[in-house]
Amino acid sequence: MSNNHRTAVAVEGVQRTFHPGTVQEKRALRGIDFELEPGDFAVVIGSNGAGKSTLLNALAGEISVDSGHISVDGIQIQSWPTHRRARLVSRVFQDPMMGTAAALTIEENLSIARRRGHRRNLRLSIRNDDRRVFRERLAPLGLGLENRLTDRVDLLSGGQRQSLTLIMATLNQPRLLLLDEHTAALDPRAAELVMNATTQTVEEHHTTTLMVTHNMNHAITFGNRLLMIHEGRVIFNAGAEEKSKLTASGLVDRFHDAVSDRMVLN
Repeated sequence: MSNNHRTAVAVEGVQRTFHPGTVQEKRALRGIDFELEPGDFAVVIGSNGAGKSTLLNALAGEISVDSGHISVDGIQIQSWPTHRRARLVSRVFQDPMMGTAAALTIEENLSIARRRGHRRNLRLSIRNDDRRVFRERLAPLGLGLENRLTDRVDLLSGGQRQSLTLIMATLNQPRLLLLDEHTAALDPRAAELVMNATTQTVEEHHTTTLMVTHNMNHAITFGNRLLMIHEGRVIFNAGAEEKSKLTASGLVDRFHDAVSDRMVLN
C-alpha cells in the first residue's frame, strides 16, 4: 500500500489482540487495510464485535496496535500518544455529554477546543477575535448558538450539544475526523440535525472523515466511501461510484454474501 501525495490516511496490516495467550484472547483487528484520499467521507459498518470501535481507538491513539502502520499525510503515527495525535486527529463520541464540559459556556468550550494539541495556560482567556471565529463557525448550523456564546452548555439539547461538539472537533481543521456513532444516542429529529451539520461541516472544510454507524440509511445516504468490517478485517470497500448504486437491502445482502464467502474460505 503506497503513501503517495493523494493519500490522506493509510492503514496497513493493523492488528490488535486483547488478552493474548489467555482464555479471554480476542483478536479484534486481524490485518486492517484501507486508504482514504483527502476529503473522503468514509462510512464504516459491521456487526457488533466486528472491530469498528477498536479501529477508531487505534486511529485516535487510545489503544496501541500490535503490528501494522497508520499514516496521516504520509507520517506514521501508530507509535504516537493520544495528545500528540490531537493536532491531526479529532473525534466525536456517541454520548453528547463526552465532548463538552457542561459547567462551562459555549465560548469557553470552543476556546479549549481551539487550543487542543497545543500547550495550554492555566488561564482561559477569550479574545474578540476568538469570538468572531466562533460565531462564523456556529452560524451555518442555523441553531442560533452564535448568539448564545455565554450560555452554559448544560442548557443545550442533545442535538445542539452534539452539533457544538462537531464544531469543536473541526475547529482546528484536523487531518482526520472520527465520528463514533455520533447520532446513535439522539432522537430522529436531533440525529437529522446533527447529520446535516456533519455533511455541511465536512464538505465546507474538505475534512477527511471516518464515520462508524449502525444506521443502514445513513450508511447509504452519507459519504462517498463505504467500508464493511467483519471479524477484524475489511471485507468490502466501496468507492464513490459503487456506493452510489447501493441500497440498504443490497448492503445487507452484500454483508451476508461476504461473510458466507469468508466462512467457505476458512
